[in-house]
Amino acid sequence: MKHISNLRHIIYRFHILSYAIAVLLVLGAISSVCAKAPATAKIVFTSTQDGGNQIYTMNPDGSDQINLSRSDAWDTEPVWSPDGEQILFVSDRDGLSDLYIMDADGKGVRKVFRDNEYRTDPTWSPDGKQIAYAQGEEPNRTIYIATRNGNSPEKLTDGFMPSWSPDGHEIAFVAGGVRHARLSIFNLRTRATKTLLQNQMPWVVYPAWSPRGDKIAFSKINGSFQQGFLTWSRAKLYIVNRDGTELREITKDEKAVAMEPTWSPHNGELIYSDVVMRPAPWTMQLFMTDMSNRRPVQLTGAEVGHNYDADWFDPTALGVSPSEQLLTTFWGKN
Repeated sequence: MKHISNLRHIIYRFHILSYAIAVLLVLGAISSVCAKAPATAKIVFTSTQDGGNQIYTMNPDGSDQINLSRSDAWDTEPVWSPDGEQILFVSDRDGLSDLYIMDADGKGVRKVFRDNEYRTDPTWSPDGKQIAYAQGEEPNRTIYIATRNGNSPEKLTDGFMPSWSPDGHEIAFVAGGVRHARLSIFNLRTRATKTLLQNQMPWVVYPAWSPRGDKIAFSKINGSFQQGFLTWSRAKLYIVNRDGTELREITKDEKAVAMEPTWSPHNGELIYSDVVMRPAPWTMQLFMTDMSNRRPVQLTGAEVGHNYDADWFDPTALGVSPSEQLLTTFWGKN
């Protein structure tokens, strides 16, 4: 009887343990499902104001800056999911820079891929089901796409800094070489690559599609490859039509290092990072410029370190996202 009693006790404890595990799994799933987008427009960006590189959010005027990641890792390159509920970013918290996802409030951090590879430059597909990214270290970098859960990775082309078009059919990227870094577009349906501004702009970085998909913003640099790394000391912002016409300079300061443009969801403004020399030492700060007057407004202050890598989400712009017909003509992976 004693053996039977012990057996019953073991079975009882097993059921309790199983129940506890099930509850934890359910709560984790609920937490993921219940992730909420910001109720108002928010900028997500990288900042060193707390010592290391951390992911922050703030209002479009630079106010209410909140540290989301709060880790000892190097967390950078945050991008909002199309619905604003999650943030895709790069972190070295497992020793190697790779892709991670967190909820909009900084909770629920998880690694995208099960294996360990050097992955950077993340961007979302407009329906939020897939991501594109660059894999490998300079100068041998390759653009891949995969599901948001890290499944079905697919190699597209050599290059880096991908930006997914709003209609879901193309990816703008930088095609790097020893003597150039050119603005290119990869067509996901035909698998063809087209180079824009090949003669005018041999050195470009950070392409970014406008919300309407009719223009691309980017930085023109005085670039060169040194010891396998792309380097530059000056950068100006430009926009160009999707077909390569109507090239337009946005920042005219000859000393500018204007990089990482991101469009407002309503198409009227650009946020970008630029070097601020005073007070010394220099810092990287975020600026916003209205496309109608091109007058830059500084959003972040040099007294709190470097601020860069911005991305903009506005819940009021969700109603003008690409039509469902466009989004269902290409993707079928989950």
